[in-house]
Amino acid sequence: MTTNDQIAIDVIRKSLERSGYLMKSRIVSALDASDFFVEPNVSIKGTEGQQRAIDITTEARSRVHRPGISVKTTFVIQAFNNAYPIVLLTERPSTPHADFESYVKFGISPDPCPFHEKFHPYEERAADWHNLFSELCMLAKEQDQEELVAGPPLEVLSAVLRACEYTEQEVDSFKDWTSEEIGKYWRVFFWHTLLVVSGQLLTAKVGADGAVQLQEVPLARLEVNWHDGSERKTTVVEVIREDFLLERLEVLRAQDDAIEQRIHEFRISPESGLGASQG
Repeated sequence: MTTNDQIAIDVIRKSLERSGYLMKSRIVSALDASDFFVEPNVSIKGTEGQQRAIDITTEARSRVHRPGISVKTTFVIQAFNNAYPIVLLTERPSTPHADFESYVKFGISPDPCPFHEKFHPYEERAADWHNLFSELCMLAKEQDQEELVAGPPLEVLSAVLRACEYTEQEVDSFKDWTSEEIGKYWRVFFWHTLLVVSGQLLTAKVGADGAVQLQEVPLARLEVNWHDGSERKTTVVEVIREDFLLERLEVLRAQDDAIEQRIHEFRISPESGLGASQG
């Protein structure tokens, strides 16, 4: 075949479907149709200065305008088209050394905030150990072998690390640009890191008898420990099937709206000391 030979459209289509590029296109289209602002292929500068990319960032369009108040979540998404199952394993036990304060990525302005007693981010976003795992592996067939072999998916883990770095940078950026805020605007911004997979997703738990319990799930959580230079960081990444993504995002969008409504009601109440004139 020469470079001028025509390639059949079906061959091109199958190649694209295997690559995962069409998966990203599907997610972008689905989010846009569901009233989300969507930014594909977002540039990120890595910890060593190299330019890399995040597949998708997205946030919900506001449905209700509450003057002076904004509660929203930015979803940081890496997409992976897995032909073979991805498995989360090694449950994360609760210990006093766990960096649970890093499990919820958020920023508040002004800081200290006047609504502190009305809002507890770790309760709102469940910074707990439920369904939390420490390892991720992917099954694959080695060349000329029929048996599936479990191993670390380096491409996936690299993408997850980029999303963790980007999330941390965005939280730090928020704190920088709101550092001089004096209270005219009340903001609660969350960042939620997701690995979206197109194929099978399972969790593996070891029972009391030592037997491995495998379960297909739409969603599980992975604790990622990494380093930003010499500083240790922790990020919890939700690993989620593509067919469950919109349902999950709608839950968090509704939660943000409920939080914003509570903060709004407090702001216009006599208890806040601001009164309806600030609402």
